[in-house]
Amino acid sequence: MFNPIVIRPSLLLAGCSALVLTACSPAAEPPATSKAEESAHASEPMAMAQTPFSAAETRMHEAMMAATGADAGETWARKMIPHHQGALDMSQIVLRDTQDADIRRMAQKTVEMQTTDIAELRRWLETRVGAAAGAAAPGGGGEPPFAPAETKMKDAMMSATGANTDRMWASKMIAHHQGALEMSQVALRESQDAGIRRMAQKTIEMQTADIAEMRAWLAAHPVGGS
Repeated sequence: MFNPIVIRPSLLLAGCSALVLTACSPAAEPPATSKAEESAHASEPMAMAQTPFSAAETRMHEAMMAATGADAGETWARKMIPHHQGALDMSQIVLRDTQDADIRRMAQKTVEMQTTDIAELRRWLETRVGAAAGAAAPGGGGEPPFAPAETKMKDAMMSATGANTDRMWASKMIAHHQGALEMSQVALRESQDAGIRRMAQKTIEMQTADIAEMRAWLAAHPVGGS
């Protein structure tokens, strides 16, 4: 840290010493920033830029983190409802803004598929758990190992950007679908419920296909391309 130099009156009368003259000289350079200070500045997190999808992403992540159930299968079902709702909301945003025919087709397909999947998950909860979707059933509290996949998905989605809304949506949806794929793999490992296993396997197959389609679109539409 730079310490100010205090010049006593006696020194003013006698004149600055050579060292003091050097420090007080108008031509003297400011103290150099230490490597430690440079490293500290470089490691400071940058504020995340707001995008047309930010509000929908935040709602989805908060609802997913709050969703829990009595076991791994129920927890997966409760988390997948806001997860699918997030994709639905973000797809409606890109449908409002895009003029690209392929993006419109993929986004419309996502809306339809996620709407169907949400209804199926809610039916499972009502039939097997006897509780309305959206809140944990009494006696819940077990926390299956979904947290790593959720955190990975959140970080990947928040950092996914694009030169325009189309590329941004595709990039975020890849991270979104990858999160569902990994969480479904956890459900398959942890749950023995036939309905959960069927829905989780279907999610893996559908999201894997969608990821491949979106990656192909991004590759065919490079930044700066026609």
